[in-house]
Amino acid sequence: MKLKTLLASSAALLISVSAAQAADAVVAEPEPVDYVRVCDMYGAGFFYIPGTERCLAISGEFRIQYEYSKFDDDDTSTGSPYWHARVNFDAREETDYGTLRTYLRLEGDGDNTTNATGFGPLDAYVELGGLSTGYRTSRVELTGLPSLMHDGSYFGGGRTMYMDYTYAANGLSVMGGVSIDNESVGTGDGESIDGYIRADYAGSMFNVGAVYGHDTSEEEGAWGVYANVTPMDGFVVQGYYNDQSASTQFGGDTGDTQMWGIGASYQIVDNVQLAGGFYHVDSDDGELDGYSLGMNWNVASNLVVRLGYNHEDSDADGEVDDYRLRIQSNF
Repeated sequence: MKLKTLLASSAALLISVSAAQAADAVVAEPEPVDYVRVCDMYGAGFFYIPGTERCLAISGEFRIQYEYSKFDDDDTSTGSPYWHARVNFDAREETDYGTLRTYLRLEGDGDNTTNATGFGPLDAYVELGGLSTGYRTSRVELTGLPSLMHDGSYFGGGRTMYMDYTYAANGLSVMGGVSIDNESVGTGDGESIDGYIRADYAGSMFNVGAVYGHDTSEEEGAWGVYANVTPMDGFVVQGYYNDQSASTQFGGDTGDTQMWGIGASYQIVDNVQLAGGFYHVDSDDGELDGYSLGMNWNVASNLVVRLGYNHEDSDADGEVDDYRLRIQSNF
């Protein structure tokens, strides 16, 4: 009996020691996978950068365009296809001082005979709350005729370094700031710091706005006003006027130039939009009258086909007719 008791005690002791050793063993567990999460704070397309609370959206477009122009004065014509690519990176996060935004746009284009040209950063800026600074299209640029594929008559000019602040509340937005006028990019006579101010108001059926920029190197000012009215769903009427006496804010040494225009766009069905407009330019080179017609056909959610026709009659170049076909895919 003593031997059996001894053997039983020894077995129990071994079992308890083995259990204790098993309890002390370290078992490696896999790290949790940080899946990409949707960030709906800033709209569609944003996602959280893994491991951070910062949201990022990547978007862009690829455009193929065919053009044909006919000059009535000398009965000549030109035509060429080209492509254009754009990629946008938009990163945002919330801070104690408001939304911090970093934006970068890369663009490039080419035609049937050359490789890609100029592909690289086009817009690059940082925003914190209402403060914005960086390099981008002139901040006093206003929209041209509504929804026309033809670039037509626009207020704005080239890109520039800038810094400004925007206050927005109840549909009203007021912006004031400065930009750098640099002769090397063709936007003025020597380098200077120029000021501008802009105000916009968005109502339920209309948008209105005004802008003024002062070129200190030219000692001239430039200003513009616009109004958009939506009398019914899918129908927009727009008119504008601007005086481009200054060069800095409005794209190149334009001299004494005034321009005005009126246009309209109408959504005839869910995926087809028609637009047309007339504009007039009075400059040092004489007068110019032009009108544009366009159609946008949204074939799919991210594919649009655009047809455009533009006619201009000017003292400098005579009559010119432009025809354009654009196929554009967005992502």
